[in-house]
Amino acid sequence: MSATRDMERDNDIHLFLVSEKCVMSPKFHTKFSLAGKLQRYHVTYTFSSVTPGSVGNRRVFSDIENGDWYLKSEIKLVPVNWKTRRPTKFPKTFYENTCKLIDNEHMPMITRRQEALIPPDISFKTSVQTRYSDMDFNLHVSYAEYYRFSCDAAAEASLSGYYRHFNSDIVNYPILQTEATFLGECGPEELLLVYTWQDEKDLEKIYFAIYLKDVRIFQACFIYDNKKSHDHVMSSL
Repeated sequence: MSATRDMERDNDIHLFLVSEKCVMSPKFHTKFSLAGKLQRYHVTYTFSSVTPGSVGNRRVFSDIENGDWYLKSEIKLVPVNWKTRRPTKFPKTFYENTCKLIDNEHMPMITRRQEALIPPDISFKTSVQTRYSDMDFNLHVSYAEYYRFSCDAAAEASLSGYYRHFNSDIVNYPILQTEATFLGECGPEELLLVYTWQDEKDLEKIYFAIYLKDVRIFQACFIYDNKKSHDHVMSSL
């Protein structure tokens, strides 16, 4: 990653996350439960795609002994000019060198842009205020916090009886897949509106949209297991 640091220093470019997709094995929640011991695992990190204006990174967490995978994830990042906060292109040398490192053995997990998720009128709505401790090194709310906001909204909605089937705390139902798109930035001490709703046909699909004023800055679809977990997992993810 030294090339990335050099690019940031010499070209005033920072990488911003725009989308992420994660798939969890059912073993993931059991292996990393509070009842188990601290686990060791193997991580592979590869480039899944690259264009002049974006790069995809793929990570696989697997068992050291038998190679079984626990979690697969892919993120897509775009270069942004730090001064203008606008998308830009990679330096030619960085782009050409990265192209040589693409993992051509596996298909990218993110193969299309996520469709716009617009909250229906029947959505469950809650609010959250961002904190200074939510900030990351790019001086905006960290991407991980949006997952927290979504999980908290899902727990609140499930406990209120809003969802079909998930009529107790939804944290007891393991998340099997997430797909998220980061559409805008947000700073500290901002009031966000968090919307969540359930797919009309597939009860395991739960949607989220987060708004700053009238602007949708985050959206996601989580797929939950329809069976409760008997393990006390460390988190809903």
